Amino acid sequence: MTDYHFPQVPEIETAYRTAYRALRDIISPNSFVREDKLPVTEVVSEFRSLIQEAELTVAAEIGPRISWEAQPLGDDWDLVVSGIDLDTATIRFSTAVLGQNAFDTPGNWEESALGRAALVYRRACGWDFAPGAHGIWLVMLAPVSALEVKSGLWHYTGNLTGFMILYDRSREGVYDSVGHIWTAVAWQRKGIARRLLTEARSRFQVKEIEEPYTADGAAFLGACANDLL
Repeated sequence: MTDYHFPQVPEIETAYRTAYRALRDIISPNSFVREDKLPVTEVVSEFRSLIQEAELTVAAEIGPRISWEAQPLGDDWDLVVSGIDLDTATIRFSTAVLGQNAFDTPGNWEESALGRAALVYRRACGWDFAPGAHGIWLVMLAPVSALEVKSGLWHYTGNLTGFMILYDRSREGVYDSVGHIWTAVAWQRKGIARRLLTEARSRFQVKEIEEPYTADGAAFLGACANDLL
């Protein structure tokens, strides 16, 4: 009787398959083929797509990672509102100055924090197109970590938990139209959209919130119509 000695599975293949299973479970059990049905070459070739989909899944849930600089928050790390005009690449108002990679990733808007938020918003709503790098973006930031970069100024890293985009549809220099509102899943029903809309109305001549509305959007606008519009 002949003894057959099968080669051991290389450690790197085991690592790839373990990571493949973990990423696949984050996204959806049915989104990708089971890794045990694929040769390792196909597991590796699909890996980048898995990572991108997992990143978007996490971004939809808690918001994309984002960085900014601001005065120290002290002991109370509350949510922070910031605003930037992407039509002119200038900061309209802010207690938090967004890092450049928040909105300007060379050659790839969708890899930026705002671009990722726009993409998961499009997917959640079922729109044909995601918002691009235009308009005034009001964003809600949730700090996670901080590092002092100079006296009195800190570098924060956290999550972009919601945004609101205003447009100057008449091109008269007046941003009076709200085009999009989004809140990450885990942060919904915590008043973020209301805070952003209140902030927008305090700074701009908001006259309309553009249709179409999702069911959640229509419910939100109905709930706050009396005191915000």
